[in-house]
Amino acid sequence: MNYLSHAHRYLDRPAFALGTLVPDFMNMVDRRARVRRRQAEQFLDFPDDFVAELAAGIVRHHHDDHRFHNAPVFLGLQERLSQHLRTNCPDPRGLRSWFTAHIAIEMLLDWVIMDEQPKSLDRLYGLFTNVECQQFRQAVESIAGCELPRFDPMHQFFITERFLDDYQTDPGLFYRINRILSRVGLDPFEAEQIAWVPIARQWVAAEAEMLLEPTNEPTLVNG
Repeated sequence: MNYLSHAHRYLDRPAFALGTLVPDFMNMVDRRARVRRRQAEQFLDFPDDFVAELAAGIVRHHHDDHRFHNAPVFLGLQERLSQHLRTNCPDPRGLRSWFTAHIAIEMLLDWVIMDEQPKSLDRLYGLFTNVECQQFRQAVESIAGCELPRFDPMHQFFITERFLDDYQTDPGLFYRINRILSRVGLDPFEAEQIAWVPIARQWVAAEAEMLLEPTNEPTLVNG
C-alpha cells in the first residue's frame, strides 16, 4: 500500500495518520533506517500523546501491509500485470516487470482514492504542513532508535514536490515510476512503452474495492 491508501481512513486523527505514513516516508529519509512494528509497540503507552498516536499508526501500517501483500486479489493482479509487462516491455530477468507491477498497483490505488475522495490528497499534505517538523522528527527518531539528519529536508521536499499529484495522469505516473526504477538500479521504460499505464489503471480501478477492503484494528500491545 502507498501513502494515501494507508492514511485515508484516519485523516481526522493527524498523529495516527502520520504514523501510517512513516515507514514509507523513511524510504526517502534513510533507506537503511527502519521503524518496525515491534519497535513502535514499545511506545503505544508513551506519556506523550503525539508519540503514542504516531506509534499506533506505524503498527497499523505494518498490519495493513501484511494483509494487503498476502491478499489473493493483490497477488493475482500483480502476476497479471507483471506478465503483461514481460510480454509487452520485456526485460531480461523479469525483475523490472515484477517490481513495476508491485509499485504501480499501490500507486494507482492512491489515484482511486483521490478520484473518489477529491479532498483527501490536500488533507494528507496538510498533515505534513501542519505538524511541527522538530516534534515529528524527534518522535520518529525515538521510535527508530537512531538519528535522522535528512528528515527535515525530506519533510519539506515531500510538501513542495507533491509527487502524489502525478499519479492522476498517465504521463505523470509513468514519470514517477521511471524515477523509482532509476533510483533502485533498474532500467526505466522507453517513452513509447507508456501504453501499459492506462491498462494497469483500468485493472486496478476494477479491483480497488477488494484491494482496499478494511480489516479489523490490530491488537495494540507492548512487548
